[in-house]
Amino acid sequence: AHWDIPLQTPDGPLHLLAFAATPPAFEPQNVARNHDEAAFWMQHLPQAPFAVIGNLNLDSADGDGDPAALRALLTVTQDPQPRGAFQPPQTGPNAGHKGDPALDTVEYDRPPGNLRLDYILPSQDLRVTASGVFWPAPDDPLAKPVAAASHRKLVWVDLDLE
Repeated sequence: AHWDIPLQTPDGPLHLLAFAATPPAFEPQNVARNHDEAAFWMQHLPQAPFAVIGNLNLDSADGDGDPAALRALLTVTQDPQPRGAFQPPQTGPNAGHKGDPALDTVEYDRPPGNLRLDYILPSQDLRVTASGVFWPAPDDPLAKPVAAASHRKLVWVDLDLE
């Protein structure tokens, strides 16, 4: 599904372009389906400021997808590269990963291992002031509730809309 959610701000609308893409796994045609779901936004970008948000199910460095649509989106957006304060050791299914583990947004204890699948990509005319991935360390009191809630981690971006 794809949604264009216009938020009214004092300076006009900010469009949240939200979607959850098909994982590029399980069936051969899913790589193309995942690519096309991300590429959809290139034909439907608003003239107003926007942010592409959601589960792209695509890691440009590690994983099975075709990163061409993500690269196209990055020509009209900016990647604030939200980073987690904690990263699990790069062993087991994460050994051999090429991507920066601080950018991972999902935790898998089996292959393909941890990946960056969730994004917030603001349009180039917006000013990013901060970003991150909420991934508590194992000794953090929030670690167990977060892990019990989902294998995905919270991605956030602060924007200055003035």
